[in-house]
Amino acid sequence: MGEDSAGFPDSGINVPYLVESGQVTVIGWCIALAVLTFGLLWSLGPRETAFSFQVSQANNIVHGHLDMDPQHTRNFGIMERVLYDGDGFCFPPGDPQAELVAEPRFSEDCKTYMQHSIGPALMVIPGVLVWGNQLNQALVSVVIGALTAPLVFLVSRHMSTKLLNQLLLTVLMVFGTIFWWVAANGGVWFFAHTTATFFLFGGIYFAVARPNPLLAGACLGASFLCRPTAIVTGLFFVVMFSPFWLRPPAPGRTLWQRIDLAPAWSFAAGIAPFLMTNMVANYMRFDDPLETGYGYTEQTRQTNLEGLVYQHGLFDLSYIERHPPVMLEQTPIFQKSGPYVLPSLFGMAMWITTPALLLAYFPNIKVDRRIWVPAAAALAIAAGIILSRGIVRVWDAGWATTDIPLGIHLLPFWALTALAVIWASLQRDRLVLACWAAIIPTALFLFTFAATGWAQHGYRYGLDFTPFLWLLVAKTIGDELKWYHVGLIAVGVAVNLMAMLWIYQFEPNQTNGWSWVTF
Repeated sequence: MGEDSAGFPDSGINVPYLVESGQVTVIGWCIALAVLTFGLLWSLGPRETAFSFQVSQANNIVHGHLDMDPQHTRNFGIMERVLYDGDGFCFPPGDPQAELVAEPRFSEDCKTYMQHSIGPALMVIPGVLVWGNQLNQALVSVVIGALTAPLVFLVSRHMSTKLLNQLLLTVLMVFGTIFWWVAANGGVWFFAHTTATFFLFGGIYFAVARPNPLLAGACLGASFLCRPTAIVTGLFFVVMFSPFWLRPPAPGRTLWQRIDLAPAWSFAAGIAPFLMTNMVANYMRFDDPLETGYGYTEQTRQTNLEGLVYQHGLFDLSYIERHPPVMLEQTPIFQKSGPYVLPSLFGMAMWITTPALLLAYFPNIKVDRRIWVPAAAALAIAAGIILSRGIVRVWDAGWATTDIPLGIHLLPFWALTALAVIWASLQRDRLVLACWAAIIPTALFLFTFAATGWAQHGYRYGLDFTPFLWLLVAKTIGDELKWYHVGLIAVGVAVNLMAMLWIYQFEPNQTNGWSWVTF
């Protein structure tokens, strides 16, 4: 096994295309996957959303302004608002919402802006030019979700030489994760996730399958414009492109002399237009290129939310403890009457919505039975303890995982994360290290945010780093597809299909009179 220019052994990426599959066959599979994905997203999804605020933002841009004018904005009254008049946070005169804020300031110049990132709004401008504010944002989201499937497939072809494995890996990402539910939704929060995931997979493709720093940087920049958190995943690309910007060691060559800035500048050039677009939009709205609008959001000033959610502002280290219970511990709602198992709109643990993500720990240690067997057993015990929390509530037993001292039931997750990084470092596995370089900082950054996702299926913030967890799973499976790999993928598809049906399709007055979803 040789080393690349950065000194990493061959990581097993850039697997050649299937010998028996010509280019026409590849295109055929891409089209088939896009059509299948579109059909399942659209037919099982809500097909509309009341929260089409990226379309409304685009409509306001078309009409010549960045603020949200009520006459150009659908459902203006339910929008999460940013309020600014050039001097600071404000309220329009007579605004009834002002009574929710202590000592409100009124201003004739106060304008309303959308709280969320502007990238998805820019994407739908062509559609708005044709259909105006009536453009169906849920349909656009479904189209973007459908186009993501071929991208995932093209990346999977460089993680395995076997067509079945490639297709199963594609199914895992598109239908075995919360991406299915999120892409079908189309609401303002979820549309941002869908578009960001699409561009992230574009960036991964140009890092793993067809390495190109410029195009990878452009995809990362576009993803950032949709979900600013995506910029933290840039460390993945820094590590993956190390053979480009870090020359191999040579006698008399210093570390500084090993650095080739040209690829780094190329990567930066790809990102730069999107960063500049964001900064210009920020300056035009809030007179500050670094102000995203969250500094003037109405929510953080409402006294009921300020004391309950935003005690320390939007971001604070004290919020870290809020996220692991949702990301790792939250179970479905179990009950004695039908339908017996319900999705929890508070959220569900990522390993419950997508059990195959647990394979992300094993791409390097799977070869050593002395490590992976106890590691798998520890995960199984932790999962059993957490699931039992939800089940025993059916009998009002009053026992919960919070009763376990120091949260030791979560130690297998944290320990295996550390072990996976250490083991990849010892083996100098560039792909695995790059993935963890994206996952860990992104997760930690998300953990400092005050909210945990509000009403959702799964842990939606986790979608920001799920593509890199998926890559680790793909590396673990490779060409060695096992029965339990298939089983884990199948369970994930079943759980997410349940969410599609329970939340989007079943109504109490139409289906047995049961409640199909709760918090």
